[in-house]
Amino acid sequence: MKVICYSPTSKSLEERDYRSFYSISIDGKEAFYVSDGEPEDSNLSRDFNNVYRIPDLMKIAYEAGKQGEMLEIEDREVEEA
Repeated sequence: MKVICYSPTSKSLEERDYRSFYSISIDGKEAFYVSDGEPEDSNLSRDFNNVYRIPDLMKIAYEAGKQGEMLEIEDREVEEA
C-alpha cells in the first residue's frame, strides 16, 4: 500500500493567502482532504468533515497489514491542491 500525503509548498501557501490543505492518497486514489476555508466554515461540520473518515483509513491500513502488504508513506509538497 502506497500512501502519499500532500501539503502546499511555502510558495504555494503564500500565494493562497496562507490557507493550507492536507490530502492523503492511497494507491493513487484520494482518500482524505481538508483545507482552510472561510473562518466561519473552519469547523468539523464543514471544512474539516473528512476527519470522520480517519477510522476508515486506519481500518484500510490495518487490513492491508494483515494481508502482508508493505506500507510505504511519502510526504510531498505541491503547488496546487
